[in-house]
Amino acid sequence: MHPRLQKQTQSLSGEALLLAVDKAYREADESIRSLTAMLQRTQDDQSESEARKALRQKRAAKAARRLERAMTRCGMPIFELNAELVVQIANPAAERLCAADPVGKPLLAMLEPLQAEMVAVRWHKRFLELEPVAETLACSAADHRGLTCDFVLVPKTRKGKLEGVTALVRDETQRAEAQEARREREERMALALGFGTDIVWDWDLRLGKLHLSPRWRDLVGEPDAAARIPSDWIERVHPDDQAPFRAAISAHIEGQSPAIEHEHRVRHQSGDYRWVWVRGAAIRDKSGMAIRATGLMTDVTRHRALVERMAHDARHDSLTGLCNRMLFLDLLRHSLHRTRRHADHRFAVLFIDIDRFKTVNDTLGHQVGDELLVQIARRLETCLRQGDTLARHAGDEFTMRLDDVRDQGDAVRVADRVHEVMREPFQIGMHTVRSSASIGIAVGSAAYSQAEEVLRDADSAMYRAKGMGTGRTAIFDRQPSEATPSLESDLRRALQHEELRVYYMPIVEVPSGKLEGLEALARWQHPRLGLVSPVNFLALAERTGLIVAIDRWVLDAASRQLREWRRDMNQARYTSLSVNFSQKMLEQQDLTAQVEGVLHETRLDPGDVNLDVSESTMETPSRCLGELHRRGLRFNMDDFGTGHCWLRHLHAADVDSVKVDRSYVAGEREVLRRIVSIARELGKKVIAEGVETEEQLRCVREVGCDAAQGFLFSAPLDATHAGALLQHGLRVRA
Repeated sequence: MHPRLQKQTQSLSGEALLLAVDKAYREADESIRSLTAMLQRTQDDQSESEARKALRQKRAAKAARRLERAMTRCGMPIFELNAELVVQIANPAAERLCAADPVGKPLLAMLEPLQAEMVAVRWHKRFLELEPVAETLACSAADHRGLTCDFVLVPKTRKGKLEGVTALVRDETQRAEAQEARREREERMALALGFGTDIVWDWDLRLGKLHLSPRWRDLVGEPDAAARIPSDWIERVHPDDQAPFRAAISAHIEGQSPAIEHEHRVRHQSGDYRWVWVRGAAIRDKSGMAIRATGLMTDVTRHRALVERMAHDARHDSLTGLCNRMLFLDLLRHSLHRTRRHADHRFAVLFIDIDRFKTVNDTLGHQVGDELLVQIARRLETCLRQGDTLARHAGDEFTMRLDDVRDQGDAVRVADRVHEVMREPFQIGMHTVRSSASIGIAVGSAAYSQAEEVLRDADSAMYRAKGMGTGRTAIFDRQPSEATPSLESDLRRALQHEELRVYYMPIVEVPSGKLEGLEALARWQHPRLGLVSPVNFLALAERTGLIVAIDRWVLDAASRQLREWRRDMNQARYTSLSVNFSQKMLEQQDLTAQVEGVLHETRLDPGDVNLDVSESTMETPSRCLGELHRRGLRFNMDDFGTGHCWLRHLHAADVDSVKVDRSYVAGEREVLRRIVSIARELGKKVIAEGVETEEQLRCVREVGCDAAQGFLFSAPLDATHAGALLQHGLRVRA
């Protein structure tokens, strides 16, 4: 026993000892129980901690699997990077974006931006500051595709140290390209609208609001002019144009027309009106109801003025300002139509020829001659009654339409006034010129079928007046019921007895002055009357249908003559032949076979023959035109500019050349220049008709005509003289 314990037990009695031992045990048991409880609690805490840890691990594994599945299914490229931005994990979308497996490779090598090193340094600096990065960069993929990518990079740290980076990358290439394309379109539109003359209009049909772009203010000449409601526009429209304009808009809104197209006048601040061309279309809802309309408005004032000026110049003489032959015939047709509606209505035509005018031109020069014609025109205007018309027919010839006469006596009294005003001498500069006129009169009635016939008879009477001496008047007097059948029978006999002749008008290259072709013209060698002008028999041939036989005969005879010339002389090898075809000829069902038969018999190529078709004939479409053109024949539009729709005819695909009417050659040069410019743009050749002076030749050369024909080069020639011309050639001074 331990000495200390022995000493303690000896000092205690038996009962005290037991009590002391019992107390000691009790105290020891309490300590043991405390230790045991503490141990149990420790063991419980450890078990609970391990359970929580296992649960956390289970949840972490489950979250990792979910994240893995989400990354796999996610359409957005996701990269897990280490601190050096090397790819550790990449989902399928990331692999598709990179066009290769990016794991183990630097992200900025797989999606390489410009200046990649500087980008990496900038990103690292942000990551060290524990800041995310959001940036859009233009990149190049592994397969060299150009990309536009949105980068979102979130740094991952541990104990303040960069451990890795999660990168989400969105491919914005298509959106960027679409935005760039839209921006370019907007820039082009802004540029076009900024420098163009078009006005953009936008009309909200439901709210009744209107927007017009700033060009509207320039159009109306008011800097502060605003258009907020439709009346701001419509009230400026010319009163005569408002109803048609409203009708055009309503027709489209109600679905009766495919678009809005209308020309009208808009009032300018000055009080004048400007012409605008409006076009646009409606935007409709699902039910088809128009809810909005938008379009463009173009100022066409200058264009309209040019067209009107060209139309005026095409129908007026540029020297005297009078009506020309084309307009005069139109007015004459109106008078003829009136006689058919009113049996008692009569009109008359005076055909006025200036006596010895050629002598004035030859002795005093063309300038004095032109001034004389102007002064004569002014004097003749003083002889007109109200409603009458004066025109310059051609050269020194004038025509006068007396729209309402009781008998030929009224016309004779007007002719007497003409003789009276012509007796007074004309003062032109230092020259005093005396002149007179020969006048032929034809009284129009319902017995005439065409205006040209009245003019022809007045012309015939004028020649009779000239035969009587200077300053005379003659009245055309015949019995139509007797004369027409006689002339018709003579013409039928002429076809049977070969009284017709072909004359040839040279066509000359303007730049070189060389002969390039011949136009075949029909002439009638009457056994009693001599050589009959085509004016006196072609209208009759048209009316009776004999023109078909004449056209067919001219084509055959001229083609055979060209073949003979080519056989006998090399100079004719490249000469082309132009033949006139009438409307009735083009209506023949077997026309193609007829033409091909002539070409086969004469061994000519289709390209050797040009068919001259008048502009009036083009008004009626012909199947044969297109068929013959496809077979190689070329078409010239004859008398171009004399019709009402000559600009539309100029676009005809079957037309190879246009023969500009003589009224343009003698008219204003700028009008002719514009016609040539339009024809050139459409790939058409331009031939000027009626070139009679050196000045006119200089004009057609300056405006760019390709070829010309007229009395300056030669009058129509018979076959013998035309052959001599081919043999020796024709050159015109440049």
